[in-house]
Amino acid sequence: MFKEVFLILGYEYFRNTLTHPQRIMLLGVLSMFLPFYMCASVLTLLFIRILWKHEVKELYIETTNAWYLIAFSILSAIVSLFYKNYLGALISAGFIIFITLMLYYRKHLTKPFFETLTNLILYMSAFAAIYGLIEYVSILSKFDLNRIEIIVFNTPENRINSVFFNANYYAMMIEFFVGIAFYKTLNIFQNKIGTDELKKLFTIGIITSLNLFCLYISGCRTAWPAILISGAIMLLLSHHRKLFISIAGIGGAGIVYLTFNPQKIPRVNNIIAYLGVRIKIWKAAISCIKDHPLFGEGPLTYFHIYKQYHGHPTQHAHNIYIDPILSYGIIGLGLLVPYIYDVLKNIIRLYKKHLDDNLVALIFGCLTMIFIHGFLDLTIFFVQTGFLFLIIISSFGIYNNELKA
Repeated sequence: MFKEVFLILGYEYFRNTLTHPQRIMLLGVLSMFLPFYMCASVLTLLFIRILWKHEVKELYIETTNAWYLIAFSILSAIVSLFYKNYLGALISAGFIIFITLMLYYRKHLTKPFFETLTNLILYMSAFAAIYGLIEYVSILSKFDLNRIEIIVFNTPENRINSVFFNANYYAMMIEFFVGIAFYKTLNIFQNKIGTDELKKLFTIGIITSLNLFCLYISGCRTAWPAILISGAIMLLLSHHRKLFISIAGIGGAGIVYLTFNPQKIPRVNNIIAYLGVRIKIWKAAISCIKDHPLFGEGPLTYFHIYKQYHGHPTQHAHNIYIDPILSYGIIGLGLLVPYIYDVLKNIIRLYKKHLDDNLVALIFGCLTMIFIHGFLDLTIFFVQTGFLFLIIISSFGIYNNELKA
């Protein structure tokens, strides 16, 4: 596992061993661990490279209902320009890049290379965590502390984000890292446990612990129930029902413990104020939805309209159930339905055929994280979080031939 990652990062291996699609996919994964503006630049260059190779049209022709995604992006851009939401129009153009790369991964991923990429993601997450710890030490140095102690700060500027711009975006990335680590663990337990497997489990345990510690000091609360519930779902889908019951029991015990010891919850002192701000955001968003139910006003509609509706100043509606209909309307979201339906149909077919139950568990585990975390935030709507999720959900394409049979 460790040796494989260093091999693939070597120039000679990269140049002479990997295929062209594998090089594209590898660079896409590595770019996620750069600041978001650099990541977006790399992904744009990769898109241009695919375009230059005349591969884009083929991706959309071969993928069922993919043209609906293009229609969605074009409509989103037109609506954004109509309402002078120019940032939304720029993001709509970016959708084309992300959609194309998603289809590229879906077509070219193989099982061995997916395992290699996910190994690489785990190791890179450790480096991101180390950077986050350095950031945390730097934050602590600003305060006159007489002893070493772990402090979880409330203010955004004193919460670690590593290379992911914002503490909550970093938390979402950690959720995915932990999901991938759990997926790797499930794969290991499918086989007889020997010395090599124990070494892998030890490495995964160290990386996961490092990520979870960074999650704690990031101060993000919503990520914890998302990880716990998604872990239970992954166990259930991978047929570890006894462990599922154990996780459910641990979760229940945790809820009881925190009920009687609320001071153990990160940033507990500002929960009421935090919810008050969220409610103000949601009220403004819902008022705008009532005025523009069909098309919305494009990506980041909330940032475009919050003054008009006397909302709290922020970029989005901080809710995955409200923001999409606010930004794209009923018709806009309707254009996504055919593609989403086809994807879910294939993933369910993959599970029914028992081709890779652990992979299905990973996909639905990450979906669970998004929908639980999404109650209070929209962390999936970002360059790195969105791209990593698209890679994971497109991984069912590994079994394209078997699913068509």
